Parts: sequence; structure tokens; C-alpha cells
Amino acid sequence: MAIPPTALIVDDERHIRTYLRMLLKQLGVGTIYEAANVVEARAQLAAFHPALVTLDVNMPGGTGIEFLNEIRAQDEQTYVVVMSADALASTVKAAAAAGADGFIRKDLPPPQMQAELQRIFAEA
Repeated sequence: MAIPPTALIVDDERHIRTYLRMLLKQLGVGTIYEAANVVEARAQLAAFHPALVTLDVNMPGGTGIEFLNEIRAQDEQTYVVVMSADALASTVKAAAAAGADGFIRKDLPPPQMQAELQRIFAEA
């Protein structure tokens, strides 16, 4: 996948959304939407159909893995990267089983986060 033209950042922590917005803009993503919970994310996904969704695992209103299952039931084309500070093997496996295109620890320093995003986009 080339750099996606649109993205939806789904995370309940504002500072993480701001951080990811900055990194995605630096990578060349043109339009970025944000959602603080699964309910908001559903509405944003339906309204804007972003090419990329970055998805936190633990959020109010449902888990990221549950929402990933919803996304995959509706759309196989949306590229989904699960981002979590919880990088337990069981979490990574659950994300992969639900159809995640990538998994990144969201507590990486900016240069490493950018490199991981670039690697995932290049491999798609």
C-alpha cells in the first residue's frame, strides 16, 4: 500500500491521537479523522470510508478487536493497523485473527513509530 490518502485514528487518549496525527501527516496522509471510542469510530467509518484505520485495543464502548471484526464484516479493503501498549502475544494473535493488517506498539518513540508505519505500508 502506498501512503493512504485518508486515515481514521481510533484511540481514547487525546495525546495519542495527536501524536499519530502528527506522524501520519509527516508520512503524507492527506486527510485524518479521529474518534475517541468505538461509537464515534463507527460513525466516522460510515461517513468517510478512510483507506486506513489505526485502532487501539482497549477503549470505552467496545474493544478494538470487536470493532476490527465489524470492519472486516463490512469491508475487506480498509487497511487496519492495531496499535496498543498491550503487546502480549495473545493480543497480537487476536488482532491477526480478526484481520489486522499490522500491529504496532503505540508507545514507540516517533522515529521508530514512523519506521514501523512505513514498513507496514511498504509490505501491503
